[in-house]
Amino acid sequence: MKDFGQLLTAVITPFDQNGIISTDTFWRLCKKLVHEKSDGLVLSGTTGESPNLSMDDREILYSTALDSVGNDASIIAGTGTYSTKETIEITRMASSLGVDGIMIVTPYYSKPSQYGIMKHFEEVSKVTDLPIMAYNIPGRTSKLIELPTLEKLVDDIGIHSIKDAVGDLKFSSEEISLLKDKCHIYCGNDNETIEFMKMGAKGVVSVASHIVGKQISKLISNVLDNNISNAEDIHSHLLELFSALFQEPSPGPVKYLLTETWEDVGIPLLPITPISTEFRTELSSIFNKI
Repeated sequence: MKDFGQLLTAVITPFDQNGIISTDTFWRLCKKLVHEKSDGLVLSGTTGESPNLSMDDREILYSTALDSVGNDASIIAGTGTYSTKETIEITRMASSLGVDGIMIVTPYYSKPSQYGIMKHFEEVSKVTDLPIMAYNIPGRTSKLIELPTLEKLVDDIGIHSIKDAVGDLKFSSEEISLLKDKCHIYCGNDNETIEFMKMGAKGVVSVASHIVGKQISKLISNVLDNNISNAEDIHSHLLELFSALFQEPSPGPVKYLLTETWEDVGIPLLPITPISTEFRTELSSIFNKI
């Protein structure tokens, strides 16, 4: 089975003042993330502001990431939309560029049945030989990919991995117990990483790794080495930051911190707005404790 790695970063998309992708900044960001222990980069997902990206935007992101770190990290393209037809078109394009994998989110807005979700993944899988990661995030899509459906996706369609951002550790425990020997399961919420790893997950698709990638990598390594106490210390140290990165709509907080601590990555595109003035002071204070 293809190994994407353990620490994957859900990468932001940097924009200039005109809302155009800052290609040079993105190239350097990819380098930074891999230098700070990311094994792979997940592009044009939630954190990458995928609903605001055109086909050309996506091609720029995938091509730039491949040029920057394609020999050093797994590049996973988030190609999922609410439209099966559009998802197929984006998947074909991403596959032709040479990415390492595809991430497909549950179709949002249209609220498909479990059978409809199955058919969506089935049709997309027909146009690529790349490993597919199913992205389960009902808080944003309004539809949970239920456990029997996930099992069918793995057994019948050959889904390679699951990004679980369900936010229900009971569900995730059952999922990991049922499927961990047949596919790779990634935590989709930074604050749950340690619990997922202790239950046997493969790793995490992280937002916080933009800022604290080396620490998250150490957390994962400590769990795998059964140094649970050390892992819990790291988790406790980072937990306030994990929560703060979603205190206002993402990716506003992580973009603010990147601009403050690294280089200007711009602000989110509407309808996401920059973080409030009041929160900037709080977020900077939290970061300075790390």
